[in-house]
Amino acid sequence: MSDIGIAFAIEKGFLKLLFFCIAVMLPIVYWMSLTSSFSGKYPFLKVYNGDPYLGSTLIIWELVYFLQFFGLEFFFRGFLVHSLKPSLGFYSILVMTVPYCMIHFQKPMPEAFAAIFAGIFLGWISYKNGTIWLGLVLHCTVAFSMDILALYAKGLLF
Repeated sequence: MSDIGIAFAIEKGFLKLLFFCIAVMLPIVYWMSLTSSFSGKYPFLKVYNGDPYLGSTLIIWELVYFLQFFGLEFFFRGFLVHSLKPSLGFYSILVMTVPYCMIHFQKPMPEAFAAIFAGIFLGWISYKNGTIWLGLVLHCTVAFSMDILALYAKGLLF
């Protein structure tokens, strides 16, 4: 499984990079959560004011959302990058980035454009580190934060 990015090993320095990326991304996610394009799109989970089961529903939703992100990271950063790596080398990241960006076409425009850079960056992390786990943690942190901030901005949390 390690040949397709499922290894649990983390190369030296990549954990620091992960925490740095989270520290950079969280303020950006907060700022974007205040925009109309993002507040109109997120969260995908539809909740209603006064929902007595919001806490448990949100936890179940985020667990299922995590499984979706695992599949996404495995396919794009694991399978595509690492199966193309022997024949294409670094270009496997660029090949993977094209369909990855295409699945973001229906998202808000800033997110669709950011998917180009995120695809390349997360692909590079997987390519260099040999695992999808760091990218998965970063991707989920951004997505889960957007959900929480969108719910908060709509007055549905706290």
